[in-house]
Amino acid sequence: MARHGAVKSSGGVQKAASVAQRLREFNRMLVFVMVYLSFCAFNFGYDVGTFGGVQAMRSFAEEFGEYDEEKKMYALPGWLSSVMTATPFLGKAVGCAVSGWMAEKWGRRRAILLMCTLSFVGAVLQTSAKTAAQFTVGRVLIFAMTGFVIVVLPLFQAEVSPKAIRGMFGSMLQLMIVLGQVTATLVSYGTHDLPDSRAWKIPVGLQLVLPFVTVLLLPLLPESPRWLLSQGRAEDAAGSLARLRPRASAEDIQVEIKAILHAHADQAKGTWAEVFDRKNRIRTGVAVLAMFGQQITGQTFPSQYGVIFYQTQGFASRAFLFNVAASIVSLGAVIMTWLYVDEVGRRPVLLTGGLCMGLSLFMLGGVASASQEQLDRGLRHLIVASILLFCFFFNLSWAPISYIVVSETAALRVKEKTNLLACVVSVLTAFATSFSTPYLINPHYANLGGKVGYIFGSFNLVMVVATFFCIPELKGRTLEEVDQLFESGVPLRRFGSVRTKTAQEMYDEDFGHDTR
Repeated sequence: MARHGAVKSSGGVQKAASVAQRLREFNRMLVFVMVYLSFCAFNFGYDVGTFGGVQAMRSFAEEFGEYDEEKKMYALPGWLSSVMTATPFLGKAVGCAVSGWMAEKWGRRRAILLMCTLSFVGAVLQTSAKTAAQFTVGRVLIFAMTGFVIVVLPLFQAEVSPKAIRGMFGSMLQLMIVLGQVTATLVSYGTHDLPDSRAWKIPVGLQLVLPFVTVLLLPLLPESPRWLLSQGRAEDAAGSLARLRPRASAEDIQVEIKAILHAHADQAKGTWAEVFDRKNRIRTGVAVLAMFGQQITGQTFPSQYGVIFYQTQGFASRAFLFNVAASIVSLGAVIMTWLYVDEVGRRPVLLTGGLCMGLSLFMLGGVASASQEQLDRGLRHLIVASILLFCFFFNLSWAPISYIVVSETAALRVKEKTNLLACVVSVLTAFATSFSTPYLINPHYANLGGKVGYIFGSFNLVMVVATFFCIPELKGRTLEEVDQLFESGVPLRRFGSVRTKTAQEMYDEDFGHDTR
């Protein structure tokens, strides 16, 4: 038990391994697993990034929209844009709810197989669509796939990766989602001037590629040792773990198998009632707040309606280029967070990012409130600048860190159920904001245009206050230390300054100082 002495006392933080030390933990199978799972997350981001540009294309509007006599052009009516953008989030909610159950009952690999099947069928329906209804059904199926991604992939990543590189595995999810968005915007930018349906069918049709590749490579993917043990298949679990840890001895494999058995036995006791009981309700609230904040802050406005909005503001020729710029800025922000979040912490990034997001949106609202004469003198370009700033700070803070907060906050016994609840709340919030945004910005309805920045900017400032009081700092804490913090009764905002007992100290208290 003396090995626990490596954990430093308090704040109870263990010195982080260097990048070089973490990279040495990788082997060929772990690299394959990380890249394979990244492909799945990439497809999620690609789909999200595709429709924002596709719905602004002339050929897409001619296929599914209505002729606007006033503007002498085809366009998607506000209600149809709302339905096509928001309805798929209901499919995502169903995907979240079903995927956890299926991953537990049938295994992680079969859940991934269904995820790829949904993606493939959805892409076929969209590419061959002749009606808006068929295209929307295809999007619902694609979004059901994204529900599988945010539930199954983090679960699988945590179960197959060694402890030393678990953070690198987990952070790849948001990084690949954003990289998928960047790729989608580049493809849409390259095809949007094509005169026929190829303009939107090419970017949509490319979604057929990755599901096909991932299904072909699926037989090479080891099943989760934790799931195999839950099915009583200890020998298969040891074989799977040996593939994942080829440099480990047989004794090391058995030690890890015993650790998994212990953790699984504890986790299996959790029920839905425990998610909301006196011991866990605060932890559940923190997880839900983090995922709610990720969506209520208004990210659907630039990600789903950015191109259309740029076009309405007089940037028709550069709308797709600005969309590409926003996705590249977002990718750079995620990479920065990936590198520094373990050093800086969660709360400072969320507080700073949320404040800057709110100020960016208020700037957008202020510019949109200016007179036409002021806009014509060049003030209009601040609209683009404010949206780019929002995208940067969102992907620096709420986009990646909300997932980290959920994974750190949930109690082990009810971790899967807490994560599922938080993800469903996130999806339903995204549905609400996606459905309402066209009605807020469309000239035929509320006609707020850029003034919608006042609404979402206010939400951002509210979330900054909520973060200050309700989101704890758990940087560098072990699972045992997190349990101590939530049981201590200390206000959430002060968790970062509380000294916790290390695993070694708790062991010495229970069994004395003799560790022989």
